[in-house]
Amino acid sequence: MNENVSFNLIDEPWILVRDTEGEMREVSLMELFEQAPRIRRLANDLPTQDFAILRVLLAILQRSISPTLDDDDDPAEVWGRLWAAPELPIAAIREYLDKWHGRFDLFDEEKPFMQVAGLRTERNEISSITKIIADIPDGDALFSLRVGKGAESLTYSEAARWLVHVQAFDTSGIKSGTVGDPRVKGGKSYPIGTGWSGNLGGLYFEGATLSETILLNFIVRGTEDDELFSEGDLPSWERTAEDGNSSGRCPTGRADLYTWQSRRARLAFEDDKVVGVVLTNGDKLDSKNMQQYEPMTAWRRSQAQEKKLKAPLVYLPRTHQSDRALWRGLDSLFDRGSWQEGSSALRADLNNWLSYLVGNDGGCRLDRKNLLKIHAVGLEYGTQNSVVTNLVSDGLELSAFMLSEEGESLVNLAKECAASTSDAIFVLGDLAANLCIASGGSGADEINGARQRSRTQAFFEIDSPFRLWFAGLGERSDVEIERDRWRRLAYSIIRRNAAELLNDAGPSSAVGSLARVGPSGKNTWMTASRAEAIFNAALRKILPAEEDDKAKKGVC
Repeated sequence: MNENVSFNLIDEPWILVRDTEGEMREVSLMELFEQAPRIRRLANDLPTQDFAILRVLLAILQRSISPTLDDDDDPAEVWGRLWAAPELPIAAIREYLDKWHGRFDLFDEEKPFMQVAGLRTERNEISSITKIIADIPDGDALFSLRVGKGAESLTYSEAARWLVHVQAFDTSGIKSGTVGDPRVKGGKSYPIGTGWSGNLGGLYFEGATLSETILLNFIVRGTEDDELFSEGDLPSWERTAEDGNSSGRCPTGRADLYTWQSRRARLAFEDDKVVGVVLTNGDKLDSKNMQQYEPMTAWRRSQAQEKKLKAPLVYLPRTHQSDRALWRGLDSLFDRGSWQEGSSALRADLNNWLSYLVGNDGGCRLDRKNLLKIHAVGLEYGTQNSVVTNLVSDGLELSAFMLSEEGESLVNLAKECAASTSDAIFVLGDLAANLCIASGGSGADEINGARQRSRTQAFFEIDSPFRLWFAGLGERSDVEIERDRWRRLAYSIIRRNAAELLNDAGPSSAVGSLARVGPSGKNTWMTASRAEAIFNAALRKILPAEEDDKAKKGVC
């Protein structure tokens, strides 16, 4: 590090945001907190960057207000005061950031932000800066944000964003062996897994402004329900070796986990650019049974891990699927399972906190009429988690009422409708496959291709209507009326797709073809009319038969 070079994240613009006027700009940490009511949202290079930076903001807010709280303060009341205020607690935030000002300098000689001063390999090698850029995976440019734009260097602001991101989402694999690391063998640091957030199916809530977004994700209690924040819960920039900043330890709370140092890094600069990096493994953290600490993901019970470890209960983060819209996995968002009861799934603790705030126990600090957006974000990895294969980013608007106990009947309705809609679309895919057979198709690839294309098209067409219907569910909604409204709409879309498949089948499908179909594998003469009859019978089991009559009369 060089004492003549400084880039302090508290003062220098580095976080990309979109303001309420629609303009994109870079702001410093202090500017972000001061202007949060006038900023619409974070708008960084990738949605996963937004997620990682949001967690840094939450850690700063927690440590800023922690000294102002008493042990007997009611968490919901504290949150309610923050929510009702016209701005974030700027005086407390400024005092905190002033106290730790030096720790936020990218190039501080002793404690550079999220780095290790003097980190080096035995031969003093410097790796390409692409090692920390997630849109340029090793060996294959999956994303193209920087292709042709000069991936050989980064501005200081870009480097700061990617540094936060690499600590959260870095790929696994062999890293550079660094001097003084006892884990190094043969000059190499062997895999410990992805960055902590790479294990998660990340979830966070968005409000109308960034100020609201920060507070919607801010849990005003410690990792135990009966306590406020622990003074021992320190973010990475406050930690020293004496605090246990080493591999193999457990997190002390959310601030610690939000800024977990999965990697040891040192940025290398030249003139006014960052041109390389020393990057190696940092603190290893097992993802099993971390639901007490990690609130921004849902959890699934793993019986395979229970058997392997001979443990009574093992929960793992429930990750997202890039080929599956968020509304198709509503169970992961709203499952009210209990760890003590050994439920198969647990919803994110963030959901539990907001449910508390909209409920009577929390004094209804969050108005049930508020329209929120739950955002799902994450990376998919391949080849032993050593490369990035897909980015997951999806959002779903919902009434805050849906998070309350009184909204559970509507949640169950939405789950039911999402499941039946998916079932109906799968039946539509079977119609496409049978029509392909009736037209003389015989190869598995040809038949399965027809099935998949029809399902993909139907999911695409039904996606927006379901999101709009779901966002409209609220305190005044009637379950039976909404069930009927959705069934009629879904039925009309699926029937229209079926009609198009039948029209496109061609004359030969009327005559048909001999093929082995069904579980029995018996030879059956498949025709278009037979395929339609099978489809209609299956659809009636999924959607009420009377909907057929309504659809024929033009009701939609």
